[in-house]
Amino acid sequence: MEIRRSVLVPYSAERMFDLIEHAEDYPQFLPWCVAATILERSDDWVAARIDFSYMRVRFGFQTRNPKRRPEWLKVRMVDGPFRHFQADWALRPLGEQGCKIDFDLSYEIADGMLDRVAGRAVDAVSRSMMDAFIQQAERRFTPLPKATLPSASTTSRPSAAPPLSTTCPGNTMNSPDPERLEALRNSPLAQDMDAEDCAVLAELLVLQSAPSKLVLATEGSTDNRLYVVVSGTLGVVKGHGSAAETLLITLHPGDFAHELGFLDGAERYASLVASSDAQVLVLEREKLESLIDSHPRVLYRVMCAIVRTVHRVQTRLSMHASELSNYITKQHGRY
Repeated sequence: MEIRRSVLVPYSAERMFDLIEHAEDYPQFLPWCVAATILERSDDWVAARIDFSYMRVRFGFQTRNPKRRPEWLKVRMVDGPFRHFQADWALRPLGEQGCKIDFDLSYEIADGMLDRVAGRAVDAVSRSMMDAFIQQAERRFTPLPKATLPSASTTSRPSAAPPLSTTCPGNTMNSPDPERLEALRNSPLAQDMDAEDCAVLAELLVLQSAPSKLVLATEGSTDNRLYVVVSGTLGVVKGHGSAAETLLITLHPGDFAHELGFLDGAERYASLVASSDAQVLVLEREKLESLIDSHPRVLYRVMCAIVRTVHRVQTRLSMHASELSNYITKQHGRY
């Protein structure tokens, strides 16, 4: 089994590395993790034993992991219920505004019923691990106040350069389309942005019209686009065009679509279909990453908006799961 995730976060690589490396804190936030003990820690290595409880079966892993703070950490299993298990964390700073995290996991399940149970647990934990770390970072860390962030005016442009609304040598940005700029200003992406930040980001966006029933993205496909609903509605549809077609959710103005796939390239779980005439803002990941050196504050603000949205969705799902669990318990398993 192989799992790959990649995400941008508005926290420093040093902070995120320490969060990942401090396995002793895992029971506080990592799903199904019930105990963790550090066996060895140095500048070059960290070894730990981590215990999980899944479906009332408890099992553990022992690892010894080479590291280079804050760039990478390689998880290598010494003892555990797998023939093969390794995970690689790589962190890339994005100026002073945050970092990009890549997580690659590969493992092979050993024979035996207990090991198959352990395999299902690791699969479940690893698929939710990145989200768990992001949520823990959001709880523990406070992003830099806006006043301390480097502004776009502190980049290498000459101090006497004209504003973004003018074209000049060394500055290829023109005045953004007024309709596109207004759509951005009214969206959650611009929640913490000033006028200059909005002008920079608006140049990277596409304002797309989507007539009713248009399929903007297909289930099972992968792409690098984030959609923000400006007007109308979009449907997230499972099995679009088949007898088993199911509408999972309807997105309204201000909602994001494919925010996690935008960051890590994961396959789309469902199709995105215009359920009425709609307009959407489209942002490609590579265009956002082009701001790393020139306008890190804008990239930081976009990351904050995405993290807020993901956290809100995760909180809502957790509440629904808790309510369902309580209902089943009260009904003694009867539906």
